[in-house]
Amino acid sequence: MYKKNWIRWWRRCIWGINKPMRSTHKDLFGNDVKKPNLELTLYADEAMNRKCPYTGNNWHYICIIFERIDKSLLEDIIIERYCNNFDNSSPYYQKNNKILHWTDLSSADEKNICKRWFDYILAPHKSDKKFYCYILGLNESYLNNEEFDPKDKFGSIYNRFFRTAIEYGIKTLFPEESFSQIIIKNIYHEQGQQQHHNLFKWHPIDKLVEKTNFQFETNEIIFLPKDHNNNEQANILQLCDCFFGAVVNIIHGLENENSKRSKLKKELLDLLISHIYKIIHAESLGKNERVNNILLRFFPKQKSRPDDILQRSQNQFYSKRKLKYHEENSGQLSFYK
Repeated sequence: MYKKNWIRWWRRCIWGINKPMRSTHKDLFGNDVKKPNLELTLYADEAMNRKCPYTGNNWHYICIIFERIDKSLLEDIIIERYCNNFDNSSPYYQKNNKILHWTDLSSADEKNICKRWFDYILAPHKSDKKFYCYILGLNESYLNNEEFDPKDKFGSIYNRFFRTAIEYGIKTLFPEESFSQIIIKNIYHEQGQQQHHNLFKWHPIDKLVEKTNFQFETNEIIFLPKDHNNNEQANILQLCDCFFGAVVNIIHGLENENSKRSKLKKELLDLLISHIYKIIHAESLGKNERVNNILLRFFPKQKSRPDDILQRSQNQFYSKRKLKYHEENSGQLSFYK
């Protein structure tokens, strides 16, 4: 174990030395201006085995929220949760102190917390430059089985595409030319089966160190439960779970639409649907209409063989896709309000 950690440390030192980022850029007068560093904390969650209502294909999803350290999302989310009322003797405090999990959303109190968070996301004057999110959908039915570990196919898929999601999300949401260094201070992930994978805790970080200019102040991904009473970072993991779960329901539709849980969720989905519609139809919108802080991508566009070099060399990521919830409720919803 000691030797393994030493080798990883040595590789990071070498790569860090050999891949410097430019720390200055020119102003209008040609003078050097030092670029700021960007420090980020990442929060991640996953959704497994979602059946496409149109094709029957099996889908997995990864969601990552990127928090800028200089523009605290966590502080805002906690304020929204409690309506800025932190008196724990107040009856409203207990109503607002619920642990949220989208799948189990079942009470008006839970729905109201979630609604305040969604309203925050949709309000640019509140969430601008604070809420950044990337959701990646993976069509397992189009992936080649021989490219992944047959003993743990999902773990193998998730490990590879998790680091892809981190790299693409950061490079798209935070262009490197704007910053001297991009520093990732911590990566938090909801507790789940990934924490038992022998590579996942450290392998994505090591690969990103080799491949990118990102600097890491952590060697391992940290797994947290969703109880914010024990760790305040769990507030963003709950936000991630709820926003992520809502987007997946917009894509795949709600199960058991007449259940109490589905009726609570419909109000929340109706809040987000036009926003998600704009994201997946960004190419047909004007620049001022586009949503720039949330990315939604799917992979791959087509099934290919490992030896099909031409097809595999083409960009297989895409964003436009049918939204089951939209189609089921299109007569009741008005887009671009």
